[in-house]
Amino acid sequence: MVTRIGNHVMLMNYVHIAHDCQIGDYVVVANSTGIAGHCVLEEWAIVEGMSGVHQFCRIGAHAIVAAGSKLAQDVPPFTMVAGAERARLVGINEIGLARREFKPDTIAALKSAIRTLFYSKLRREEAIEQVLAEHGARPEIKRLINFIKESKRGVVGRERE
Repeated sequence: MVTRIGNHVMLMNYVHIAHDCQIGDYVVVANSTGIAGHCVLEEWAIVEGMSGVHQFCRIGAHAIVAAGSKLAQDVPPFTMVAGAERARLVGINEIGLARREFKPDTIAALKSAIRTLFYSKLRREEAIEQVLAEHGARPEIKRLINFIKESKRGVVGRERE
């Protein structure tokens, strides 16, 4: 395998990209961040400074990893995660999606899907079925659901009360 870095990628000072990584187009990786081997960063992902990404993790399209985060699981597309102990889901990347001209109804559907998938008391399969029933025709929702289903490391969850 080989490390591949897409077009229009910004790698800031002291970034380490290890072996066999796949970095999509328009990705930003900020200062002093380490990306371990076999990681995938999909297009428009942002990893803020002094973060660490465990091997084999995937960061979905349009996702943001907050500064100083420790990432050991996959980050679903369109979301934001944060956490120095272990990164946890904090919501969707609403501002980034709006800046990239996602339609307001698409952003609302993604918010609803994230709420159902991560904040409801439904089991994961039940939540996926509900999201597909409500918003399944949207390509962004299909991408989100497929990402979750294909995850081998598990996806970052919300903080438990």
